[in-house]
Amino acid sequence: MSQSPSKQNESTLHFATDACALGHVLIARVCEANSAKGICFLSVGDDPSSQLSELAAAFPHHELVEAPESFQTLLADVRQFVEQPTRSLVLPLDLRGTSFQKRVWEALVQTSPGETITYRGLAERIGSPGSSRAVGAACGQNQIALAVPCHRAVRSDGKDSGFRWGLERKRELLDRERVLHGPSHPTGKNQLQLAGFDAPFPNPKSPTHFCSTPLRQPQT
Repeated sequence: MSQSPSKQNESTLHFATDACALGHVLIARVCEANSAKGICFLSVGDDPSSQLSELAAAFPHHELVEAPESFQTLLADVRQFVEQPTRSLVLPLDLRGTSFQKRVWEALVQTSPGETITYRGLAERIGSPGSSRAVGAACGQNQIALAVPCHRAVRSDGKDSGFRWGLERKRELLDRERVLHGPSHPTGKNQLQLAGFDAPFPNPKSPTHFCSTPLRQPQT
């Protein structure tokens, strides 16, 4: 059966999952015309099927293709960072969002393990003082855990703030970083590799417990 024109024009979204010290990690990137872009989605969770459903909801116009072999090096880097965050997790990134969101995410990438920054501090760092609430919203819209370290963004009053992948994971990540680097650390200049800077940001939806998107294995 031939595909419809809309299906033929869709990009594929290659993904892979693996176990890590925080549960399970799912990593994905868009592939067009046999060319892979940077990482556009990285999540940590307890249930790979729910993570896959969240991925399908975030990228509804892409065909999901499981391609574990092509992610082995990146998955190893993620596991190493979770176990021993001695340095920032640097991955080729495909940030998809508004210009404001990308400025927030880029500022987060420039933070170092062991460092925390308030939403107010992030707003000032990107040259937009007074936009703390918008900065917090941008952190909540981040779909690339760890490599865009929104777990380092905290409230100025010291109270727990939200984290897309669970507050317990946020605390665990910060604890692991502080053990190795101390409670605070000057901002380091981490290399940021970006692709598709002007790509539209997919509207996130609440994850379901099933995935209706057809999966296929990549052709060899």
